[in-house]
Amino acid sequence: MERAEAAGKISKDCAFQYRDGLIILLLALIPLRRRTLAALRVGKQLIRSGNLWMLDIPREDTKTEQPLEFLLCETLSRRIDLYLERFRGRIPNAARHNGLWVSNKGRPMAGGTIYDMVIRRTRKVLGFDVTLHRFRHAALTFWSIHDPATIRAGKNLLGHRSFGTTEEFYIIAQSRVAGRVLADAWQRFGAA
Repeated sequence: MERAEAAGKISKDCAFQYRDGLIILLLALIPLRRRTLAALRVGKQLIRSGNLWMLDIPREDTKTEQPLEFLLCETLSRRIDLYLERFRGRIPNAARHNGLWVSNKGRPMAGGTIYDMVIRRTRKVLGFDVTLHRFRHAALTFWSIHDPATIRAGKNLLGHRSFGTTEEFYIIAQSRVAGRVLADAWQRFGAA
């Protein structure tokens, strides 16, 4: 995104670079499912709330038929403003619809197209694929390690119907933490 911002003239390629970075940033903060991410429309699911943007996702746009609502942080809101003001309009036919993510064909991006783009971009930068679902796993794993006392709220972040689904991630994350502690102890005391 920063390279796209630094470009003097905003080309279509710069616009795609910024769009793709913004999608990945959004997924890192709010790991939406593919269908929900593709359904985002400016003025419908993405709405302004004062100086910030918020996601107001109706039940019909979610897998669990549970509405989702997220107030976006200032940093992400500024990035969305920049995308809408400078980059989105550089993609041909973007003005024909209110889809947040404009495809190369001038239509809203389909879920599969978003998925493929995220795989391609993460593989190029990280050397391995990060699927959309891995963002969801990572968010809950991070939460369960750094603030396990509030892990029940992870249900709302991921839009799960019950805590049972969320709890599966929590158990896996806590098992990893326990494994690391055990390995550290083994290295310190087992070798003695």
